[in-house]
Amino acid sequence: MAIRQTRSISLPPQQDAFVERLVTLGRYRTASEVIRHGLRLLEQVEHRRLLEKWMLEGLSEEEKDRIPPELLDRGRTHFRQLADDALREVADDRTSDGSAAMERLRRRIEG
Repeated sequence: MAIRQTRSISLPPQQDAFVERLVTLGRYRTASEVIRHGLRLLEQVEHRRLLEKWMLEGLSEEEKDRIPPELLDRGRTHFRQLADDALREVADDRTSDGSAAMERLRRRIEG
């Protein structure tokens, strides 16, 4: 089992009541489990933010170190697949410019 640090936190009354309600309803065994789950979700949001920044702007080395390597690898694989799919569509002449695509969409909508 991982070593755990003990930390005291203060919550506003609404958040404290929410934590207590989740424990009382049996969704979690302890308040610590609720907080850990919330922090895992926050960590996922931070990873997503960094991945979006990576796609649009690039990341510093320090920022790259904050993303789990397997997540970064999955992102690279995903974008390689998207690029390969797009290149296949171009090679198979299955692409159109924006105005032609919008005209097809308009015809579909109008029935």
